[in-house]
Amino acid sequence: MDVRLQTSLIAAVVSLALAMSVLVRSRKRRDQWLFGAFGLNVSAWYFTAFVATWLESHVMARVNLALGITLPLTAVAFFAAFVGTPGGPGALRMKRLRRAASLVALTLLVLTASPLHEHIAVRATVLVYVLVVLFTSLGLLYKRAPRAESRFESGRIRFLAVVGSLAALFALLEYLPYLGLEIPAVGTILVLVFLYMLSQSVLRYRLIDLYELSGRLIVLTTLAFVLAGILWGLVSFGGGRYFLHAVVASLVVLLLFDPVRTKLGERLAQLLFRERHALEQSVAVLRRRIARVLEVEELGATLMSGLEASRRVTHACLYLADVGRQSFQLLAHAGPAPPERIETAPARPLLDRLAQGTPVVLDVILRQLEDHRDRGEDREAETLYEIAQTMQAMNTSVCLALRSQEGDLYGILGVRDERMLDAFAPEEVQLLAGLAAQAAITLENSRLYQELEERDRLAALGEMAAGLAHEIRNPLGAIKASAQYLTEDSKDEHADEFLHIIVEEVDRLNRVVGSFLDYAKPASGDPAPTDVDSAVERTVQLIGPECQAAGVDLQLALAGDLPQVRVDIEQLRQVLLNLVRNALEAVADRDERRVKVSTMSVGEPPREVLLHVEDTGGGIPAHVRPNLFVPFVTTKQKGTGLGLAISHRIVTAAGGRIEVRNRDDGATFVVRFPVPTPDPPSDPNPDPSEPPLPLPSGTEVVRA
Repeated sequence: MDVRLQTSLIAAVVSLALAMSVLVRSRKRRDQWLFGAFGLNVSAWYFTAFVATWLESHVMARVNLALGITLPLTAVAFFAAFVGTPGGPGALRMKRLRRAASLVALTLLVLTASPLHEHIAVRATVLVYVLVVLFTSLGLLYKRAPRAESRFESGRIRFLAVVGSLAALFALLEYLPYLGLEIPAVGTILVLVFLYMLSQSVLRYRLIDLYELSGRLIVLTTLAFVLAGILWGLVSFGGGRYFLHAVVASLVVLLLFDPVRTKLGERLAQLLFRERHALEQSVAVLRRRIARVLEVEELGATLMSGLEASRRVTHACLYLADVGRQSFQLLAHAGPAPPERIETAPARPLLDRLAQGTPVVLDVILRQLEDHRDRGEDREAETLYEIAQTMQAMNTSVCLALRSQEGDLYGILGVRDERMLDAFAPEEVQLLAGLAAQAAITLENSRLYQELEERDRLAALGEMAAGLAHEIRNPLGAIKASAQYLTEDSKDEHADEFLHIIVEEVDRLNRVVGSFLDYAKPASGDPAPTDVDSAVERTVQLIGPECQAAGVDLQLALAGDLPQVRVDIEQLRQVLLNLVRNALEAVADRDERRVKVSTMSVGEPPREVLLHVEDTGGGIPAHVRPNLFVPFVTTKQKGTGLGLAISHRIVTAAGGRIEVRNRDDGATFVVRFPVPTPDPPSDPNPDPSEPPLPLPSGTEVVRA
């Protein structure tokens, strides 16, 4: 049995298997029925070719020629399923082609039954007929692609047209023996490869899956031909030691397999899967970025900006479960705003699926919903309908779970590309699932970090308690001694002095306890969009008289047109008052007594708003700077050491930070506030019921 005979038998079996793989499905669409008929026609054609050659049967040779004539008709019927609705221009042209092809086929079948079937003119006519019918139908199919209902369907039709053209081109090689031209059975192998791709095009819904399948087949086909070429060369030039040649060829292919597969895979990924390749790069960068994040709010902003930058996501949202798991609250989003809150009860079907750790894809849910409805499985269909409704309400096409190491669901990441319903291939969904897993790890790290911060705060409160006891004990001793003296001799001429001491020490105790309570209580305040310039100017008006009384030159330089920042305005005033009063005490014993308050922004567009408080107090000692914001650390004789600690907590709670810079003639405190993303405008000015205070004389105001 020669190679061509074996190839025909193998092709018949493989074609039959491909046709049956589609026909045995429980529910079949019209295009799947037609592909099954086309595959059976191909299988019968190869089988009759095998039998006619093996048995040298002239009758079977005529049957084989007849099946070759009907093959274009079944192919045209298959392609016609994709040209549009009946009555459309594409469908009418395909219908006319089928009629004309049927008339020609009928004529050729009559000639096949006559003694003229072996004439070269008849066989040449069959070849021309096959060529014209196949490529005309594929051309009509390709012209239909721009008028498809969606980009997905358009790409799918183009894929079918290109793959079908290649299959038809290689199928023509199988007709050449009718003209007496014997060639190697390469065309048979390629016909089977592309027939397999056609079968997958009617079974797979995702266009990108087909592209990836094509890439893999190209790689495998290339490697197969490399093996065949090496083996053919060894047999042709090295004699008939077939087993030894096969071993050598196999070793060569094994050595070449990995580098060839890697190189071809990279080139095909860049050529066929550019969007997929770009998404892989974007997700890899984004995973590295969020791995360094510790704040939950920063995680949401980083995820949304990274997904938008990938150009594959038009809508994204991140929900986190509340404490009681009664709902999921929106943390961040990209694109149009989704609902702020997802209730747990109505979203239970979706949450149950996510809790299993598998992504939920909307187009898969919709297809399963249609299948269950057709089968009359109402209960399963209702569950899938609720999942689809929840995802559509969230404006997402893929939902991914953020789960703890114990498997608890405490977050949902949703993405969507509005340009296509099924925009993400399974491999891309797994890429996004890996991103969600990294986000879940970051969330756990953030919670651990918050626990450590709380532990540090409690430790600081413990240290404060010890310091507070010491601070209270000294004035209490003075109060007790003074009170005892007054009770022993209330007529003493120094009674007023001791009473003054009592009042002064009680006031000091009140300040210490008040500062302690300010530090111990949460510093969240009521953050709102705030004009820093306006708040600074108002605060300087309040503290101006203190500066005048201390003989300090207070200068004010406002940037003007600063973007608003989110901070509690009263807490911002408290921070500025603390910093300016510290500066006043720092310059109290200096020859040059000057304090300058200024504002500015950095970045284009502005990313931060800066508040500077400069003094000429000589700077901060090096041994103090590391513990400057630790409670009860102070260089002043009468200070509590809580002012900077409170200011630091307020600024940190607002998302900012405080920096300290030493200069030759003093120190500068820099308060940085981040500029939030634009929100609807609000009135950042102070309460209009408060009458504006005049700036004290000697205060220099500079506006940019």
